[in-house]
Amino acid sequence: MLRLLKFELYKIYKQKSIYILFALLIALISTGGWIDRSNEKVIYQGYQKWEGKLTAEKIYKLDRIREDGNKKSDAGQEFTFKEHLLYSISMVIFQQTNFTDERNKEIAQLTEKIQQTPLSYEKRQAELKKDMLSRIDTSYFYYPKGPAIMLDMIYTFGFVITAFMTIIGIGPIFSKEYSSGMDQFLLSSKYGRSKAVTAKILASLMFILSVIAVWSLYSVARSAYSFGLHGWKSSIQSVIQFLESPYPFSLSSAFTMMMAIHVVAALAFGLIVVFISAVSKKVIVSVLASGVIFGLPLALDTVLDYGGTKKVWVDRFISFSIYQFMKVKELFVGFRTYNFFGYPVLQPILAIVLSIFTIIIFWYMTKWILKKKQITV
Repeated sequence: MLRLLKFELYKIYKQKSIYILFALLIALISTGGWIDRSNEKVIYQGYQKWEGKLTAEKIYKLDRIREDGNKKSDAGQEFTFKEHLLYSISMVIFQQTNFTDERNKEIAQLTEKIQQTPLSYEKRQAELKKDMLSRIDTSYFYYPKGPAIMLDMIYTFGFVITAFMTIIGIGPIFSKEYSSGMDQFLLSSKYGRSKAVTAKILASLMFILSVIAVWSLYSVARSAYSFGLHGWKSSIQSVIQFLESPYPFSLSSAFTMMMAIHVVAALAFGLIVVFISAVSKKVIVSVLASGVIFGLPLALDTVLDYGGTKKVWVDRFISFSIYQFMKVKELFVGFRTYNFFGYPVLQPILAIVLSIFTIIIFWYMTKWILKKKQITV
């Protein structure tokens, strides 16, 4: 079995196309702007003075800075670098404080709703949301630029790199055998057909894990070099995209959770691609079909979301798509649950369960397809 696995890994990694594609994708994301590290160091030093517990004294001073900045802006006066930095910090704290107040109001509304609602899905849903909101701690302030960039990498470029590399790298894994006539060898393998198929599946999953490992390590190294490794204690709400997130996570917890979901969803997508390859006699069909499965939800999400025109059925289709699970971001920006026998199930949990279910189903379907083929040969 080990020899078969090594052979299948060799066949995947010897493809020149995967290295060319990966190099192009990394080159593309690396052109996202030059970072002046000395300037970044000055910015961080400015933030350091305000890091830690947000005391009443700190908030008062920052309010004065914000008000003075607003007056200066209204008067058309220019800011010095230091003034602009302080004003930016004051605006971040002001925004964070405002959302803390809004969150407290929502907790009060949920408390009232819980008291007035009889035991039901709606009541359990309200109790869950209240509990999550109550555990959010935004009373501390840190400079989160580095961790924010690493999170951003997952849902902007990372999930696309994983998908493209999966389609190109393992899309031909069975189809190429059919095109070259090597499927006869596969079906009559002395190691056993089941072992040969299992080796291909395991090799595919290991390839996906290696792709994710490489781009994530690249992202961490690049962000650490440019912005440092500080800021992981910040709440996820310190990142503007997750300002209204109901999840009581620090950035370190959020990053771990999002990467875990991405990995499981990516493996599920990989099994779908392997299955499509197993039923496709031509490589181009396998690659295009896999591309459509990933690309259609992406296209609908991009095109129909503009201007708030997204239809309900499209939103539901995207919400349950492997694309959404791999992207991860939308799972954490808001509060979304599904009714499971009267109990609310959070969307991230559903994403993990459905992804694992997809892995199991397509693993066995692929083996079943190849088993049927062996009977007819």
